[in-house]
Amino acid sequence: MLLDSLSQSIKKMKQMDIVENAALDAEKKAKNDDDYRTVVKDFSNTVFKLQQVADTMDYSITSGTIQSIEECVEKLEDVVTASVVEADNLASARQQINRKVYPYLAKEWNDYYQKKTKSSLSKLDTLGNLADNPDMIMTIRDDLAGGNEWTGLLLCDDGIHTRLSLLKSAIDKIDELEKNLNLSDEIKGFIEKVTKRRARITDISPAIIEWIQNESLNEKFVILFKG
Repeated sequence: MLLDSLSQSIKKMKQMDIVENAALDAEKKAKNDDDYRTVVKDFSNTVFKLQQVADTMDYSITSGTIQSIEECVEKLEDVVTASVVEADNLASARQQINRKVYPYLAKEWNDYYQKKTKSSLSKLDTLGNLADNPDMIMTIRDDLAGGNEWTGLLLCDDGIHTRLSLLKSAIDKIDELEKNLNLSDEIKGFIEKVTKRRARITDISPAIIEWIQNESLNEKFVILFKG
């Protein structure tokens, strides 16, 4: 009688252990599934951002980064085996994405941004004082500055347009401003000297005076004694 009771108790304990392990396995599986969905979603958003940047700007990533992205895609495909997420494979894929893709993209965008906006900022410094709308110049500067970080390019600072599209628009507006001012190389050189406070009376040629008058910019220029 006692042995039968002990035997039944042992069976019940084994059954309980099986149920508990199954519950733990289910929780682990659910967590792995959620983690995998998060990794894939974030990675997909990054690839989408790359496409948006390439479509908007004259931007391209290096062959090394392209290779890293392709390798990560392969790793993500290998994560799921027989409809089950392999935790070790997921950890390996996530590590490679975090170490070899995201940092590289951030660096490459920073390098591109610095080169791309250097010329635009120089033009804005030169031409900004000639514009009739100071608020527009301020907005252009803000939109240029807003696109400096890779992580925030698709955020909508104004609630409608992304930082990426605002950056492209700002660059286009600066080019349009330069075009509308009808500047020759001589005039550009003169304006740059004025901006840097290096212009002299001898730099004012008849062509520059004619341009100032034709563009109704008489009130934009003053003559001062050198301090």
